[in-house]
Amino acid sequence: HVNVVPVKLRRSENSQHKHHVDADFTFATKEYLKAIAALFGPSAVFVLSIDDKAKVPLGLAAASKQAPILMCLEYKVRLPDHDFVIAGRHKLTPSVYVACIIKAPSEYASLEISYSGPLYIAIRSAKHDGSTSFPHGRYVEYLLELESFQEVAKNNGVVKPIFMTFVDGGPDENPRFPKTLAVAVHQFKKYNLDVYITMTHAPGLSAFNYVERRMAPLSKELAGIILPHDSYGNHLNATGCTIDENLEKQNFKKAGEVLSEIWRNMTLDGHPVEAEYVENATLSVENVDEGWIIRHCRISQYMLMIVKCQSVKCVSKMRSNWLEAFPNRFLPAPFP
Repeated sequence: HVNVVPVKLRRSENSQHKHHVDADFTFATKEYLKAIAALFGPSAVFVLSIDDKAKVPLGLAAASKQAPILMCLEYKVRLPDHDFVIAGRHKLTPSVYVACIIKAPSEYASLEISYSGPLYIAIRSAKHDGSTSFPHGRYVEYLLELESFQEVAKNNGVVKPIFMTFVDGGPDENPRFPKTLAVAVHQFKKYNLDVYITMTHAPGLSAFNYVERRMAPLSKELAGIILPHDSYGNHLNATGCTIDENLEKQNFKKAGEVLSEIWRNMTLDGHPVEAEYVENATLSVENVDEGWIIRHCRISQYMLMIVKCQSVKCVSKMRSNWLEAFPNRFLPAPFP
């Protein structure tokens, strides 16, 4: 009494975002930062948007499962004779980094931050490598050496003096946490920046991060793809427990390389996608002196700003006209 017919399912939408009391404040802060980017222009400002994409399981179709009754036939999904996860923690975590190009003004729009730019994806094992601020800091150093990022991130081989990052509010990226602060100070000193700014949206509103515009095409390329968990042999027993850790790491690496190869073949808005599997990436940072933080940092719930102070030692190293724009203040205005 049931006939199966080919139909198309309407794409699920996530337009009902949660309301948060600080939503307007964070949106206003973002507009403030966009105004700063427009004021100093693309020659002085480098904008980077960061997020961890949803974990990609091994031994299972990377796309969402189809509906049990109405089957979408826009593409063919090939599955083995089972449809269960090989092991609970057998997943890859892609960290996505998008450089947002600051568009030049035209008759239709003023100078603004765009959603287009080169893309870097660091793929790591969700089982063997955790997600903290230190790997994220290391990945930023990786991408700054890529050829596709040279034009947007550097001037004459030197990182632009004003560095902005937009992140989600997770514990590995939140700007008010000590590890994130330590990584930010390390990058500020290493690249001799005038200003370092990292900002997050209010809880439940991470969909407004610039990098989210890149998630849909990345996910689309994974439709129907099954990442093997046993490229070099099965490292699991009948109950799904690991019996050979070295073989397990080799299989994870092979699956990550397959995933990176899929994404490297993509071009988004005329910009290449750089993807690689990364093992044990970390960053060594020095302890930050509290007096230095007081002189250079402003920390709030949703934003961290580091600026060279007005001491002779710092002012003499200014590479931008930040003090001309804000002559009488260490920072534009203290954040609550």
